[in-house]
Amino acid sequence: MADSPRRPLLNPVLRFTQDPKPKSVTGGGKSAVSINRDRLDEQRKALGHAFRTMAEYADDQPSFSGQVVVHVTMFEDSFAPSYTPNDLFHPIHGARLITPHRTGYLLQIKADQLASIAEQIESTKHVKELVDISRVQGAEFFTEANARGGRDFNTLWDAAPDTGSGRAFITWLMPLRDRESGEHLIQKVAALRDKVILSPPPLLDEGRAALDSSVPAVMRRSLQAAAGEGDRIDLAMRDYRQQGYARATLIIPSQAALGQLLASGTVFRIDPVSPITSAAPGHGTEPNRPLPANMSGLPIVGVVDGGLTANSYKSAEAWRAPAFVSDAHADTKHGNQITSLVVQGHDWNNNLTLPSLYCQVGTVQAVPKHGSSIIIDPQNLIAYLDGLMGAATNTRVWNFSLNIKADCPLDGVNSLSHDIAMLARKHKVLPIISIGNKPGAHLQPPADCEAAITVGGRQHDNDGNPAGECSVSLSGPGPSCMLKPDLSHFSKVRVIGGSIAQGTSFSTALTSPVAAHTMARLRDASPDLVKALLLHNADRDAFDTKLGFGTPAIDPLPWECQPGFVTLQWTAQLRPGAAFYWELPIPPSLRKTGRLKGAGALTAILNPHPMISEIAGMNYFSARLETALQFERGTTPSGDAKFHNLLGALEKDRLTEQQARELDHKWSPVRHHKKSFARGIQFDGENLRVYARLYSRDLYLYDMSSAEVPPLETVFVLSIGTGDEGDDIYNELRDELGTFVDAAVIETEIDIDVGGT
Repeated sequence: MADSPRRPLLNPVLRFTQDPKPKSVTGGGKSAVSINRDRLDEQRKALGHAFRTMAEYADDQPSFSGQVVVHVTMFEDSFAPSYTPNDLFHPIHGARLITPHRTGYLLQIKADQLASIAEQIESTKHVKELVDISRVQGAEFFTEANARGGRDFNTLWDAAPDTGSGRAFITWLMPLRDRESGEHLIQKVAALRDKVILSPPPLLDEGRAALDSSVPAVMRRSLQAAAGEGDRIDLAMRDYRQQGYARATLIIPSQAALGQLLASGTVFRIDPVSPITSAAPGHGTEPNRPLPANMSGLPIVGVVDGGLTANSYKSAEAWRAPAFVSDAHADTKHGNQITSLVVQGHDWNNNLTLPSLYCQVGTVQAVPKHGSSIIIDPQNLIAYLDGLMGAATNTRVWNFSLNIKADCPLDGVNSLSHDIAMLARKHKVLPIISIGNKPGAHLQPPADCEAAITVGGRQHDNDGNPAGECSVSLSGPGPSCMLKPDLSHFSKVRVIGGSIAQGTSFSTALTSPVAAHTMARLRDASPDLVKALLLHNADRDAFDTKLGFGTPAIDPLPWECQPGFVTLQWTAQLRPGAAFYWELPIPPSLRKTGRLKGAGALTAILNPHPMISEIAGMNYFSARLETALQFERGTTPSGDAKFHNLLGALEKDRLTEQQARELDHKWSPVRHHKKSFARGIQFDGENLRVYARLYSRDLYLYDMSSAEVPPLETVFVLSIGTGDEGDDIYNELRDELGTFVDAAVIETEIDIDVGGT
């Protein structure tokens, strides 16, 4: 596009500091109306028979201190958390829920109590137990086929990479819920060591030699600490004792050994280790565009890729980590390409609508080139990144233009994706991750990372503006109701050396500078706030499985307000058991002939930690958020003001739990509502209000009650306005709120070239 004039910063986003007004609410529970009477009698018979049959064959099943594992399935109309069968399957009956699993739950049950549970099912008159009986569809022992995820044994074996001493698998141990049975499981695993399962080398063992004096001291100490963790199986046993579940990369020497491991009953889930590669191939030479003379004050993006060998970008390198993948195997060509876009993507693509946002990079050489024979152990990679993130505290945005060449599982979150989310939350960083390229049917890990911004590909029109979907980009949504991808960006671009490349690697690299500069501009910036602002200001009105919420806005940039609009951001700590309200005066510019006229957008992101569980499958999130912008009209039967949703709505009475998950992405931690009300809406009163409420489920996973759920941090971004530059809604609302708002940006005197040069 043609050169654009430089312009001053628009009105900065305002930080809203008013505390909410909580109001206690009572939740529903199991009652007589929850019993499905039409099938109660039938299910008494069917489930009673199932448990009596299991009692007959219990001696043939793997057991742990006398307890066996049973998989119960739920009817399709019974997936709601309120139907969790924790009253029938209760310790008083010798049973305990372990975890959600596929379309039901896993239970651990005393083998000698199976027959008595059958009797209880057939005779109980307790309402809550009757609800459970009418909602549970079937019950059977957990089998090897469950652990394999339904895959054929030979197919599972053949899919795992050969390490020379055996094949590499990611293995989850059965998450038993009491200490005695858990210790029995550990004993069984110990008995399998050396012959049936082998431990890979200690974490970062191969990289110890690279931790010399050339590595910054803080980074060297951090990586040495990770390298000293020890034997992988011992680490898994430690984790299992501490948290009741564990995952480990294991080497299995033969098919017979794999059969022994599965037959032991110690395995909850097993997957082959899959290769990690760059999201697109390519090549390039030295760049031909100069960099700013002094880059030391620019934001740093950690680039986890094939490394950096282009000498002309060494001045943009803030730090370099010891190589995780050797020069001989690293995809350095791809690493150079990604670095060129992160540092100066707007220069290489001056025909596209990209802002001039230069960045420094931290170089992380961790991605092998296509066709490489080396195997990346995900646990090893995570330990390495943990050390780097702990040391590089000046790096808040990390670019991952890489993917595992397999579709994201729809019945749960990939382990690498989960681990990156845990790192992101631990170190308060924002990962930017590509969703992967065809061939493939669905977005690829780690694009199902809840804490990340995941990016799809997008074309551009003749004017350099965002257009339709990229032909090679994959699509969402993600598992566990996640709205993935979050964003999309130009994917066919010019990279180092002037060559043209296409893929989601490059759309990711164009997104990272926007995130890094947004992080640098904001006071008290959090990764979720940056993510919320980028999603909030993206160019689509609604989520799309290929484009996400669209492409980040550049005019205005995410930390600015659009002309004729005001944007507020705030952070709150929410708990279940109350609804929270923030009142906002209605600016005069929104009042037109006695009606509300304008448009608005409300984005909220819940930090679900610690209420997540990687063993819970589709129930990965144990907390969810409901939020809306409301206006007053009319009164309730008791005479109180009645509020209606202006932004945000869920037709609870019309949607089943399954429909709400699929259509409304009910359990997604991201809520985004955008709407025009330009025709006008009748209203009463002087205020709008923002409503928010937190819900929880599967609390047995965390050994807590609803009252014990910790406060969960939630970020809100709200924009309201008319779009008319003549309306001074920004100052109207700022003046009305007074001391409850201040500028959210650190610096307000900034010039931005939105068109590039």
